[in-house]
Amino acid sequence: MKFFILVAIKFFFISALFIISNGDLNLREQADRAIFIDAYSIWIDNVVDQGSEIGGYVANSQWLPLNDYSEGELATGSG
Repeated sequence: MKFFILVAIKFFFISALFIISNGDLNLREQADRAIFIDAYSIWIDNVVDQGSEIGGYVANSQWLPLNDYSEGELATGSG
């Protein structure tokens, strides 16, 4: 669990650095901080939305094999 938390912290920190560098933002200025906060919150919202879509897809997937064969066909290997 500690490993997952560490990976998540690194992921969000590195993404923040990408937003700062791609936007050429200087966080010492109030206007740039406001731009960063808006951009980062939009990015986090997108990550949460896409994560929930992936989670929903995984939860709704058919994970068990289909049971199209009778027990006798499985035992003899005939089909």
